[in-house]
Amino acid sequence: MNTFTVRTVFLDPAKVEAIQYDVVPTNEHGKAVCDLFLDFLSENPPEFRKALPFLKKGSTELQWAAADGGVAFAAFFEENQPVSMGVLISGLAAEADEQMIGSIREAIFGDEETDMLDAPERPLFLNVLFPGSPELHPQTQVLSAALASVYFRVIGEMAGQAGAAPEQPRQ
Repeated sequence: MNTFTVRTVFLDPAKVEAIQYDVVPTNEHGKAVCDLFLDFLSENPPEFRKALPFLKKGSTELQWAAADGGVAFAAFFEENQPVSMGVLISGLAAEADEQMIGSIREAIFGDEETDMLDAPERPLFLNVLFPGSPELHPQTQVLSAALASVYFRVIGEMAGQAGAAPEQPRQ
């Protein structure tokens, strides 16, 4: 797992952007933001909603829930208003991936038919940006990419460890 995709769904006007990133950032700014997220996530339980203490402006909160199967839910809020909602899917468990995509499809679109959430890429952060605060979208997109980088790197390391052959007992 060397790259991942962030597929951003804009609701108004309706459009989808997909950008591929390296799992390990190659620039210093990206590495710094990812390090902040890694520290933040490692200090918290698998499910929480908290302010991001490393941001100097605004009151951005992250609602986070990691689940079995290499999937997670992430939503960003600013002053208690949702800015984005998304799912991170690693591709390690197809059933978990489909459940997460189905959950976000139902939460955002209900029974309405849409192909905006069709996304074959794995690993993937499928992120929906809400129209209420377009000035926050660039920051949210940077935060989303950093969060996904950290998450997919950790999931990849865990999957690599799980797939490693067990050590043979010494005689």
